Amino acid sequence: MNDDVSDSPTPRTPRAEVRERLLTAGAAVFAEQGVHGARLDDVAARAGFSKGAVYSNFSSKEDLLAQVMQRGTNLVLGSLQELIRADIATADIADVVRAAFGRHDQRAQFALLSEFRAYAIRHTDLLPEFVRQRRVLQDGVHELVRLWFGAHPEVDAGMPLDVFATALVAANVGVVFDAPALPGVDPGEVIAALVEAVVRRR
Repeated sequence: MNDDVSDSPTPRTPRAEVRERLLTAGAAVFAEQGVHGARLDDVAARAGFSKGAVYSNFSSKEDLLAQVMQRGTNLVLGSLQELIRADIATADIADVVRAAFGRHDQRAQFALLSEFRAYAIRHTDLLPEFVRQRRVLQDGVHELVRLWFGAHPEVDAGMPLDVFATALVAANVGVVFDAPALPGVDPGEVIAALVEAVVRRR
């Protein structure tokens, strides 16, 4: 443990950095040990703090889990928003989708998502938070789809845009979930192929 770092924010360790290190450590410990097996002592040790630092930033293991997952959702949406804004003029949505869904290795985040979902099903008081976070992601992708198609009225999605967005997320989840059985398969390429099969010029 790092004795130079106290449980409370100091000029050397700003509170935001303490929190970020705990979230990073929490993600690693949850992924390695599962939510049920994870101990806050292990999270604190991984981050270089005492257990008191965890409780000064999070009310419980469930709160830490929810915040770890929210951080992951924010990173995914932020990355997609950045890409869509940069490529809004790109006329081929398959190219945008290929880049968006193939941009990062999603295996670690998906392992956490699977843990979060399983834990929330068994601990139903956490289920509303799981649902809320997934809706945030779904709504964010829906908004990006509407933004892109709004900039390209010459293109038809072949289905309502909300259905199209839901299909993109569902296809990505399915491919990443089955990744161990699909060696070498790039989610971005699979989803781009689906998009190319349904999107048409008006």
